[in-house]
Amino acid sequence: MSFAQIKGQDFAIKNLKKFIQTGKVPPAMIFYGPAGVGKAKIALAFARALNCQNLGADFEPCEMCQSCKQIEMQTHPDIIFADYAYQAALLKEEVDDQQNIKIETVRSLTTASQQKAVAAKWKVFIIDKAERLVPAAANALLKFIEEPPQNTVWILISSKRETMLSTIKSRCQSISFAPLSTQIITEILQDNYIEKDLAQKAAVFAEGSTENAFLIASLLEDFAPLDRDASFATQVALNLPRTLAQARPKVNIILDMLAQKIHKNWLNEQDEKTKNKLAKLIQDFVFYKKALKQNVAPQMLAEAALVKAENSNINIQEIL
Repeated sequence: MSFAQIKGQDFAIKNLKKFIQTGKVPPAMIFYGPAGVGKAKIALAFARALNCQNLGADFEPCEMCQSCKQIEMQTHPDIIFADYAYQAALLKEEVDDQQNIKIETVRSLTTASQQKAVAAKWKVFIIDKAERLVPAAANALLKFIEEPPQNTVWILISSKRETMLSTIKSRCQSISFAPLSTQIITEILQDNYIEKDLAQKAAVFAEGSTENAFLIASLLEDFAPLDRDASFATQVALNLPRTLAQARPKVNIILDMLAQKIHKNWLNEQDEKTKNKLAKLIQDFVFYKKALKQNVAPQMLAEAALVKAENSNINIQEIL
């Protein structure tokens, strides 16, 4: 994928192209912003542009040379994209069990960074979810991002830059990524064969994130066949996955969608008594979000939240 194919991040792309144009490429960068806005895609596009054998006049990778194709397939020996899938394969663990970026993963990357490039002009090491580096891993990374070998770039991708070590942030050039507009998210969903009305509804609640939007669209499709009667809240809970790992992100999205609707109603409400009730309901949903992080059964929590919203005159069937 080239820069031109990535929507909604013109500012970040302009900065990265300037680095290529001037040859002044920062040895370490943090790509930060909401999840699902294109940070990983642009990191890989940047790696392709740095190593493209037929780079265009507009600094767009050609996508046809051997280097571009290898990076696209993530088989290039000098370009490593370290996400949970990479870590699981490295450590011979299950992907669903990954909670943090571990020191073993960082040691593997730093060792590779010291080796001579096999085929690349620029070696690029990308760490996804860098805010999840365990302290030992973050400390092990410090000296390598401060003084990397020549033509080596570290890119740390984070949706929560504020939680990262200040010593790491101070050693990196930060590149901000904005939330995507509702229109752009709708277009991306439609490009992925999601029907227009569903795409538009998902985009409204996605908070600028395609990651959220795809999950919302999937949820709405799952709930579409349910009977729209008094048992709707219970039906929604029963249609959620049984496993905690699969159910938790879906319930989190449901809570976010309900909270957005409640907040919108609060903003538009003129009656002070009703406004206070909605404010209390917002506080209840803050509690639900915290409870979801604990061992509370997501299905029970979802049903409780839906019933609570319904009893406060929130049209949950309109939302879901």
